Amino acid sequence: MSVLKIVMFFHSRRPACPFLLGATAILLSLAPAHAQAPVPASVGAANKAELVNLVHEFQGNTIWSSKLIGTFKWNLSAAAWKLMLSPAGVNGVSYLSKDAGNYIKAQGGGDLDRVEESNSSDRQSSQGEVDRLIAQSKTKFSFTMEATQPKLSPAQGSLMLNYLAVVAGFLDRGDWTPRGGRANIKLVFSCTAKDVAVTTSKDATNFTIIAPLKEPSDWGGKIERGLKRGGK
Repeated sequence: MSVLKIVMFFHSRRPACPFLLGATAILLSLAPAHAQAPVPASVGAANKAELVNLVHEFQGNTIWSSKLIGTFKWNLSAAAWKLMLSPAGVNGVSYLSKDAGNYIKAQGGGDLDRVEESNSSDRQSSQGEVDRLIAQSKTKFSFTMEATQPKLSPAQGSLMLNYLAVVAGFLDRGDWTPRGGRANIKLVFSCTAKDVAVTTSKDATNFTIIAPLKEPSDWGGKIERGLKRGGK
């Protein structure tokens, strides 16, 4: 599936998705793969806290989605963090959180939207139950993103966000249940891989997606088919 097709798909599904439009002006040049490294743990923790805050600001009144993002793992280089903390990245992560919440609901993990809105005039009053459901959701779902490239081209930044959008959209459909009853999804970006690969653990709970940063053919379909192979 081409980047153009994914952009068109998301404009039909969500009219306002600037993360698919603005990502091309974010980052600069491609560097050798041998220099790959994530940022130090302290920097990663600070960046993750900033991402949570930015998603909360983007979502407006909604609180639970930014809290859910806080449970995700982000093993990123400085260049990848720059992408994810940009408006385009925050938009993409915001949709991921909403779609992950819909997936958790479909798996019987509770309706975070409904719980938080049970007292729309005082959302803070429902946060105890929201926190309980989010903690409980870890038995149903987890997400890890790994991108340790020291530099990224604009095209690679756009492709990364499109990969993320396909995973989010797949979760949002609510028609997939892993055979193991739990989805631990890890999205790994690679400068050396030639094609998309999805590996599934024997117990069908851990799903690792290797996503090349040079666009292969039908990559969206390959991600979805790979995840479906581990489903019921």
